[in-house]
Amino acid sequence: MPRCTADAAIGHPCEVTDGSGIRILRSHSGTRVAELRWEWAREADPGVGPWRADGAFIAAVTAWLDDDRRTVWTAGAGDLAVGMVCLTEHARMPSPRRAAGGRWGYLGHLYVRPAFRGSGLGRDLIRRATGTADDRGYAKTVLSPTERSVGLYERCGFDMDNDLMIRRR
Repeated sequence: MPRCTADAAIGHPCEVTDGSGIRILRSHSGTRVAELRWEWAREADPGVGPWRADGAFIAAVTAWLDDDRRTVWTAGAGDLAVGMVCLTEHARMPSPRRAAGGRWGYLGHLYVRPAFRGSGLGRDLIRRATGTADDRGYAKTVLSPTERSVGLYERCGFDMDNDLMIRRR
């Protein structure tokens, strides 16, 4: 597994001897989140090309981050961002059948750079988000897993519930 150093270039492999060098912090950095989102997109489409600190893209991600309902954590060592997760709060419409003000969380945008997968970092990011959801008193936390990630989420306490319908444009 790679080892992270503060001077490692973003997008280049680095060495990690154990998870103790990785810190998970709430992120307000559009640049840090943008670079991870870029690398995630690049995995799906190599035509995206290497990270180039595109100002317009960073501005768009920074604007996206500027939402009180959204909490994003990034994991990294020094200046190297290696993972992220997002928790978005949703409020239920009040109902005469249950207490008003019920809230729930949507966990999304879990991404860990390939060199760090299998290290427990994804699990730690999920636990950070679900711990916050519990602290906030959310009635539930939901997500839309990929087929590959189902086992990870099950190990973190999630169950499959197949009642979701999607309308795509």
